[in-house]
Amino acid sequence: MRFLTHGNESNKSILLIHGMANTSDLFDPLLPYLKDYYVIVCELDGHSAKEQGTFVSVRDAAEKIEKYVKDNHDGKLYGLLGFSLGGTIATELISRGNIEVELTVLDAAFVIRMGIMTYPFKYLFQITIWLIEHNVHIPDAVVESIMGKGNSGIVDTLYKGVSLKSIGNAALSCYKYDIKDGIRNYKNPVVYWRGENEPYPVKSARLLRKYLPQMRVRVFKGMGHGQMLNEHTGTYAKRLLGFLEGEE
Repeated sequence: MRFLTHGNESNKSILLIHGMANTSDLFDPLLPYLKDYYVIVCELDGHSAKEQGTFVSVRDAAEKIEKYVKDNHDGKLYGLLGFSLGGTIATELISRGNIEVELTVLDAAFVIRMGIMTYPFKYLFQITIWLIEHNVHIPDAVVESIMGKGNSGIVDTLYKGVSLKSIGNAALSCYKYDIKDGIRNYKNPVVYWRGENEPYPVKSARLLRKYLPQMRVRVFKGMGHGQMLNEHTGTYAKRLLGFLEGEE
């Protein structure tokens, strides 16, 4: 696992965690908007062109992030943002309570158990990555059926070098994830973001609200999974800065 840092370390710290089959590059367009913060981008195991490794589980990722934050930032973060798989890891972090996080953004965090669809979805994502790696075109309709209408461009954000084992482990860890009861102890501000055209985050947000009554939900109109971050970075950054500065 790599941790890439940007900005002045004396500024308030924000940790960003990307999604499954992404790399730290996902957040590069966001960095110019966050110059007043010390930004830490976590690049997950198995999702890096610069470092060997295999993604093991949400719990394993959370433990490594906790160690880094304790060793380098006295166990404290001002802000935490996790997208998709990263949102599930962020959920795990605030559930465990081993580090202090003042503000949390869960962008399409996946926290619902998929039941009998767990393995079909795991294999679907593995096949998708295999096809992308071999330059096989995936029909827009297939992508949009999962990622949201008008969101076929998300394919361009996926990392061809991620191993099928990492994808399989990440999928199983997400689709079998159970929210820990300890998350009820997290009393700080938290917001859940999702695109209007995303089918599954609706259920995740509904479930999380049972544990986090203070959590607000914000819906990006006409957007699919990760589409606001990918295609409308300026608007995404404005929302993020508003939340970090107490205006969202």
